[in-house]
Amino acid sequence: MNQIKGLLIDIDGVLVEDGHAIKGAVDHLNNLKHTYKVRLLTNTTTKTVGEIHQMLNQLGFDIHVQEIVTAPVAAQLFLNTKGYSSIYPVVNANILSEFKAFRIDKNKPEAVVIGDIGKDWNYDLLNDIFKCLMIGAELVALHKGKFWKSEGALQLDIGLFVNGLEFATGKKATVIGKPNHSFFEAALQGMELGKKEVIMIGDDIDSDVDGAQRFGIPGYLVQTGKYDEGFVSQSDVEPDQVIEGFKDLILY
Repeated sequence: MNQIKGLLIDIDGVLVEDGHAIKGAVDHLNNLKHTYKVRLLTNTTTKTVGEIHQMLNQLGFDIHVQEIVTAPVAAQLFLNTKGYSSIYPVVNANILSEFKAFRIDKNKPEAVVIGDIGKDWNYDLLNDIFKCLMIGAELVALHKGKFWKSEGALQLDIGLFVNGLEFATGKKATVIGKPNHSFFEAALQGMELGKKEVIMIGDDIDSDVDGAQRFGIPGYLVQTGKYDEGFVSQSDVEPDQVIEGFKDLILY
């Protein structure tokens, strides 16, 4: 473990839950930053990177905006790389500003970008997306989460809708956030570290732990946030380490 120089850390469920810092997380992260490089990797698609940074600072986390890697920002880079100029952003209104460089086209876009829109999902919207995909638009998912935790209960995430659109259209979505390898790679490049020099800490057995392990780095699972013992026990994924909470992370 003494070769570890960097930490990739999920935010929701590891450091923060329902807008509050998880017990012990602030002091532990701030102390670890004296020794390790840090990148916070989040699939959150309801806040801009600036808002996430402001929230973390207000909670006491000593984090710089450059240390936060978000799916919407990564999506911008992907869309630019593809040379797209028009998109249909099916995302939370709060993050529309992250896509201001692109023209909005709900009829014949080059890509449909899907994020979290809460209870705004409905048949008509899904059908509109379906029509765009069937005439050539690329399906871009900011992530493909199965569920998340809010107000003490598990809630369905957008993976359900992304999978349904894939099934109906026969298209494969381009997934931007975790567990996409390019998302982890972007974090490593920012830290100038290699795979053997970092670990991932998260509360999601699939996107955090399995995603990290498939990329080639250890995945640590915390028993906070969306952690569900029944779900984890049925998974084929074996975390490199399971810890009660982020405050219990010990590195030698």
